Amino acid sequence: MKEVKEKARYRYELADNLLFDYEAVEKHLEKMAAKGWRIDKINTNLWKYRKAKPAKVKYAVTYAPDASVFDPHPTMNQQTLADFCAQAGWVKVGDWSQAQVFVNERENPVPIETDEEIRLEVIKKSMKKSWIPANVMLILLMVFNAWRTISRFVKDPVQDLSSYWGLLTLTFMIVATALVSANLIGYFIWFKKSEKSVAAGGTCTSPRIIRLINRWSLPAAVIYFVAIIMAAAGEGAPGAAMYMILYMAGFLLMVTILSKTKEYLKSRGVSRGKNIAVFVVLDIIMAFAMVSALTAFVLSGPGLTADKDPYEPTVKGTFLAERTYGELADPEIGYEITEIKADWLYDWCFDKKLNEKLGSMQMKHESLENPHIWGADAIYECWIHNRDYTYKWILVKDKYIVEIWGDDEIAENAVKGGGILDKLGI
Repeated sequence: MKEVKEKARYRYELADNLLFDYEAVEKHLEKMAAKGWRIDKINTNLWKYRKAKPAKVKYAVTYAPDASVFDPHPTMNQQTLADFCAQAGWVKVGDWSQAQVFVNERENPVPIETDEEIRLEVIKKSMKKSWIPANVMLILLMVFNAWRTISRFVKDPVQDLSSYWGLLTLTFMIVATALVSANLIGYFIWFKKSEKSVAAGGTCTSPRIIRLINRWSLPAAVIYFVAIIMAAAGEGAPGAAMYMILYMAGFLLMVTILSKTKEYLKSRGVSRGKNIAVFVVLDIIMAFAMVSALTAFVLSGPGLTADKDPYEPTVKGTFLAERTYGELADPEIGYEITEIKADWLYDWCFDKKLNEKLGSMQMKHESLENPHIWGADAIYECWIHNRDYTYKWILVKDKYIVEIWGDDEIAENAVKGGGILDKLGI
């Protein structure tokens, strides 16, 4: 767990263990107690410790399938379990969703769980209650976002390949979807292995690999998020970097407000059903408000790109591809240059880029004969309806695709007059 100190007497940790990984929770709490930190309060995402004398104590995690984070009071099964455990010296210290955490000061206490088959069955029922549905919904959301990102990439790969921000974002969506899916897949693998072990007279197995992956996911995500922001700012898009910062800040604020509201309603004795209803309504309202605020930020404020001289070219590139765009004063035209650097990506990216340009909405094109007269390998004359300009010219030379647009006659003379590629440095 990632540790964050608040005061000398208390410290906080972000909960980063998997709900079914009771073994990791028990060992971690025992190590913390040995260092002089006792668990004081358990919330869904944040655990609070209080300073105490270092001690060798035992922790145990068991499960109550009927428990809910929205319940104002323990269920009958939870209360019965707590009373039963108290007889053996086990004192309940908190609930973590369906997980029930107990501590025992005795040197060799009687274990709470004595039947591994029952333990595994109870964990199975508990995971079905909320953990599996929540992870399925999260995976579906991640898959949808990844699909949108990949679809955009496949349509015009150069847009992401020419930007470290785009590359990092694309990679993040794919890796994040894989990691979120790994938690659920890892649970099912762990359950099957544990089922075989228990059937053979053994104990539940340890999900070591998935535990390690899950534990390092959060710090890795933070580092990656910072890298994406730095890439956006470095590529002349401070508005985009600020957008991402505001998005994350808004998300964390939403999580905090929802958690505090849930805990407050529980402390006031509000029923599970009413608590859930308030939680859902508040979540929808805040999500809508955040999206509206971010949309307003994009439509006004600093925008997504920094202000600059229109005649100063903007260059965005990586080791895979590069895009340069801007305007010329003489002749008065706008241009965009695409260079595909990676040989192994050249054919695919080149075809995609050209098809994307020639196949855009309401565009028709004709290929000019003898393009070499004007210093190009191919020239396409395109006309577009319902735009500020009627004609656009696309020139192809070596590993470059050059778009030229502007006043019809000026743009045409710039292309057919020759020398435009030399003027653009190609």
